[in-house]
Amino acid sequence: MYTIKNISRRVSVCHLTTALVSTMVLMPLQAQAQTTVVTPNTDMEEILVEGQVSVNPALSSAIPKNSSALPAADGGDFLRSLPGVDGSRMGGHGIDPVIRGQARTQLNIINNGVFTYNGCPNRMDPPSSYSDIQTTDLVIVQRGYQSVQYGPGGTGGTVIFEHQAPTFEEGQTLKAAASAGYESNGDIFSLSGDGSAKVGAGYVRTNGHFKDAGNYEDGSGKEVRSSFKQYGGSVEAGLKDEDTEASVGMSYERIEDALFAGAGMDSPQSENISLRGSFDQDLSDTALIRAVHVNAYWSDVDHVMDNFSLRDRMMMFREADTSTTSYGGKFVADLEAGETKFNVGVDLQNRNMDGVRIGNDMNPDMLNFVQAVLIPDVDVNQIGFFIEGTTPVAEKVTLKAGLRYDHVSTSHNAADQVTTMGMLRSPNALYQKYYGVTAKDKTEDNVSGLLRLEYNLSASSTAYFGVSRSIRTADITERSIASDMGNVPMMNMSWIGNPNLAPEKHYQIDAGYGLRRDDWSLLLSAYYDEVDDYIFRDHARGQDGILVSDGALIYRNIDARLWGIEAEGSLKLADKLTLAADAAYTSGQNKDLDIPLPQIPPFSGKLSLTYEEQDWELGGRMRWAVTQTRVDDNAMTGSGRDVQETPGWAVFDLFGRYDLTKGITVRAGVSNILDKTYANHLNRENTNDGTEIQVNEPGRSFYIRLQATL
Repeated sequence: MYTIKNISRRVSVCHLTTALVSTMVLMPLQAQAQTTVVTPNTDMEEILVEGQVSVNPALSSAIPKNSSALPAADGGDFLRSLPGVDGSRMGGHGIDPVIRGQARTQLNIINNGVFTYNGCPNRMDPPSSYSDIQTTDLVIVQRGYQSVQYGPGGTGGTVIFEHQAPTFEEGQTLKAAASAGYESNGDIFSLSGDGSAKVGAGYVRTNGHFKDAGNYEDGSGKEVRSSFKQYGGSVEAGLKDEDTEASVGMSYERIEDALFAGAGMDSPQSENISLRGSFDQDLSDTALIRAVHVNAYWSDVDHVMDNFSLRDRMMMFREADTSTTSYGGKFVADLEAGETKFNVGVDLQNRNMDGVRIGNDMNPDMLNFVQAVLIPDVDVNQIGFFIEGTTPVAEKVTLKAGLRYDHVSTSHNAADQVTTMGMLRSPNALYQKYYGVTAKDKTEDNVSGLLRLEYNLSASSTAYFGVSRSIRTADITERSIASDMGNVPMMNMSWIGNPNLAPEKHYQIDAGYGLRRDDWSLLLSAYYDEVDDYIFRDHARGQDGILVSDGALIYRNIDARLWGIEAEGSLKLADKLTLAADAAYTSGQNKDLDIPLPQIPPFSGKLSLTYEEQDWELGGRMRWAVTQTRVDDNAMTGSGRDVQETPGWAVFDLFGRYDLTKGITVRAGVSNILDKTYANHLNRENTNDGTEIQVNEPGRSFYIRLQATL
């Protein structure tokens, strides 16, 4: 939970980015008339939200409803507007975030305290796609491994989406907000509403949203299969006084008729229901324990994809029905002994994923054959114990240390289930064919930790240096997917998980410097990450541990290296004119093959110039990326996951805001003004045949959004 404090109205500070080599490069973010300070109730550093300038250079935050960023299709799309975050596109929905070259379960995605996982093995529905970005109060991104408190894994970073408890002014009992928006490219219409009521010492908050998007056109006027419909909402009730805060809530999200240009299937429906509860008690009058925090959650995702209901198909009809259920919780005690503050806790995270692909070669109305046991009813259960604290070690120098132990147990409950069409074989038969093993109950004992020195150089500048070891267990797709496409001897399109994968072990060094002044700011960070047993998706070529050489998609452990530099900042050119920028560079290397790791973003960033008055603003933005020449695009020698050496690009946007009256605001703009045709380097894979497909980004689009608060 995070407390928001408003400070005096002034032009907010955005970002200025220094070049990552020897020159200076600049990019855009948003300038706001209201600057907000977010102070977490843990030891996380204080943040300037709208300006996104923090004393921690590897931490960013934003309030989506106040953002001048481009309209976002979902949570993952919004994250791409923040420094150091990229994402891969498969259609108009389901942008999968990437931080420091890491994705999927290398990132911890927490939505209102809930760990929700994708229902689709191919991640048509990454966890961020189920966040209600239109009514989310706060988004926080920690780049890199900064804390042991946010669950197992998270080697690349942690993303937190927050709906916060409402606050009421004296005498106020009701609060409400609503918005409506339209985007011309794709004929996209959106609505959202948010209401809160004070009930005695408690509150009730409800919100809902709706978005209907058609296919957009790229810069060449080519229609891209990208339409979708999403709607949902949540309700929360809570109690809050000076010492105690408790809440319970429920959220519902549904995505319908989502088309994916980058896949061989579309998704008629995806649905998520989640329940959550939290309790926080202040015990500041006690000698040692200053507070306790408890939360629990349950989340269920049901996902359907097929190759015929939303596209033309004459034969070979297939449908995949998969589901993921996760539940868990966390207990944390805040302790204090002298000048040392630390947190001790335990967390639990259990998840199950199950699904089959059914089919009929001739009749889509009689899908009564099991063609593949895609995910054989797999359980991954984790319990973790952690301690993390800070203590001064010298004048202006603070040491942060954390230690975490995780016990992981896994089981494949349907690995012997045999299909009823095609090759008539089980997942275990496939594991045996490719790896010489079958799925058995397995346990892991993983130890992670970090040490970090933070030096307050002055009241406005901070530097840090840290080392860490973090461990990520293989996710359910990596260890168990059994997409059987036959016994083709070459260019086999099967996709087979490896139940014998070792967990990834990341050994990281990171450093940073942050300076914030009234008229300018600069944030720099760098990292180096040696990875043992990196989980690598490859093609079967008879490598060590792989028994077949037929080109099927398989998983194996390799050694890898990641390193990069990030920069952001701002410069006030005049009283009401602000230049802002950020940029990031990541390099990834497959040490086993001495070739680049695939799916690493190129050097990229944003540059903006904003003029702001009290009741209006106008700005321009450039988004850019250089050509990515470090690629793994040959399936005969590597993974072939990169489509190409993606050309560099630069696109320009205009944005503005006007306050019609108190509580009513219009935001409008034009994205990709020059209607450029371009694609992000990050692409996605086709579950059906394993091919990599790069989907073009939208061309020019005009947008407008009306916001009202009461």
